[in-house]
Amino acid sequence: MKLLYIEASPRKENSCSSRVAKAFVDSFKQAQPDNEVEHLPLFDVELPSFSGEGANQKMSLIKDMMAGGTGIDVVGEWVGVVREIERLKSADKVLISSPMWNFSIPYPLKHYLDLICQPGLSFYVSEGQYIGMITGKPIQFILSSGSPYQARFPLETDGTKTDFQHAYLEHIARFLGFEDVGFIKLEPTAMLAPEELEEMLVMKCAEAEKLVASF
Repeated sequence: MKLLYIEASPRKENSCSSRVAKAFVDSFKQAQPDNEVEHLPLFDVELPSFSGEGANQKMSLIKDMMAGGTGIDVVGEWVGVVREIERLKSADKVLISSPMWNFSIPYPLKHYLDLICQPGLSFYVSEGQYIGMITGKPIQFILSSGSPYQARFPLETDGTKTDFQHAYLEHIARFLGFEDVGFIKLEPTAMLAPEELEEMLVMKCAEAEKLVASF
């Protein structure tokens, strides 16, 4: 089995989400010696550019698909787009760890998602319905936030303290075709005393390790 681990925190060993994800990855490796892990640390790699060129190529692809074409040439910024989608498709299982930044996700993770959400490559439209093309594999999220939030889509009455992290990531995952979508949430990491935070992290690491058996 190949696990693609996408890490969206730059804080290394100081990151709560990364620490629990490491426990998950270590357990995954121990479960079967032949298991492979590809680590994609988003703050340490240079993600492909997706600027005006890529956006225009995307629109050209849409026009080509609507006209019954076979796709566009894989050149320029589109090379990086295709590469990242193929990386994702090559994995049997996917793990994403991320902190909450400004009620949502860190910008490199948004960059990554904008790369992989592409018509004809990771989803298509049929009779007005979006159909995800990345299917048959589970995805596990390990998310952290400094404050506590309810695990649901935001409501208009929530005010300014609203969780767009969990809701957005689950929505994108299901949009792409993932059906087996799991979450481990660490909160409120900024409101606990050091010993309380450590106790929670130990508990969440144990939870992550146990999850591997059914992942």
